[in-house]
Amino acid sequence: MKKVLLSVILLCFSLSFYAQNFQSGYFINNKGERVECLIDNREELNNPESFQYKLSQGDQIKEKTIRDVQSFEVLHTPYKFQRAVVKLDVSQDDIKKLDTKREPNYKLDTLFLKVSIEGKASLYSYRSKNLPIRLFYSLNEEKIEPLISRKYLVDDTKIRDNNRYKQQLLNNLNCPSIDQDQISNLRYNEKSLNNIFTKYNACEKSDFVNYLKKRRKGEFNLSLKAGINYSAINFVQGEPFPNEQKSDAYLSPRIGVEMEYIFPFLNNRFSIVSYPSFQYSKTSNETLIYTQGIVPSNPDAWAAEEENLFIDYSHIMLPLGIRYYYYQGQNIDLYLQGAASLNILTNPSNVYNLENFNSNFGFENTTADPNLDFATGVKYKKLSLDIIYSVNSVMRNSGFNGEIQNPITLTFGYNFL
Repeated sequence: MKKVLLSVILLCFSLSFYAQNFQSGYFINNKGERVECLIDNREELNNPESFQYKLSQGDQIKEKTIRDVQSFEVLHTPYKFQRAVVKLDVSQDDIKKLDTKREPNYKLDTLFLKVSIEGKASLYSYRSKNLPIRLFYSLNEEKIEPLISRKYLVDDTKIRDNNRYKQQLLNNLNCPSIDQDQISNLRYNEKSLNNIFTKYNACEKSDFVNYLKKRRKGEFNLSLKAGINYSAINFVQGEPFPNEQKSDAYLSPRIGVEMEYIFPFLNNRFSIVSYPSFQYSKTSNETLIYTQGIVPSNPDAWAAEEENLFIDYSHIMLPLGIRYYYYQGQNIDLYLQGAASLNILTNPSNVYNLENFNSNFGFENTTADPNLDFATGVKYKKLSLDIIYSVNSVMRNSGFNGEIQNPITLTFGYNFL
């Protein structure tokens, strides 16, 4: 069972690397023609140089590069990209790479710029792994110009900022609702400048599209969970006679709630999840107990006696983890998750009991270690099904360590929020 579950989880991990998310969109080719299609929305942090698309769901996957299209957009998302030949400042912000040059170090390049606002005054952004964010603007659909922000050195020790972008905006965004103080308080990032461009376009009564507002919002889910746990316990008795025996497998009911917050980025593929649960377990097992005082002729001698060991415990689990949706369909979502869990025994003095004699094993001080959960699951509309495999599940006391073997849990859920 353990090998089967691990194989399933590894298979899901493998499939997740190939998961794609084709969404409705279009591109404008070099002839100015609009082509409706499905675009693979990778939601990457950096601006792309190409994209994959399909003309229909059953069509083969194709690719377009920056040489092939003027622009492309994934509909109902903040992702629209415009091809432009621009002056790109290639200077670095890394302190070790700063120089004494105050002016930008321009390189003429053809880029896919991300459209932040499109209107009378348009705002664009460019991100790459090698450069800090670069922002650009255009007025009345004219030439796209860079907004200048650059760090440089003075006397090889002091760092200064060239914030000419503020003067550029002050000169070009002339509107009664925008004053010098607002410009002075701007920060060189997409959100801050998006706000000022929004004000200007509204002031000019110009039709405009704010693509930043199309960004998805986070989503909160609350579900009722119920399931069954399948496991066995490996009993480990300590010195002076180490003794290790395994119980028969047993089933334990579990009930709880699941709280999930789906992050608003990366196509809503990642979430933080917690599923506090209550589980009750009861079983018994014949085991050998080594103790002193059972040999009348030698009370100090250690001897083994076969006993029925009763296990009766309930515990509250408090896990916290990350979930990754590797497939998202119209009604079905598939996911993987990992979590760390605290375990609180509700009856620590009654977890282990022997049938026939009083022991000196200190059963009354049993504690449960934290453990790790790995799971795969499926959601269908408001219903869900999870398979959870837990590792490092141990209940300790001075007489026994009960290592819970192959704990696999099957849970069913219903999302009511």
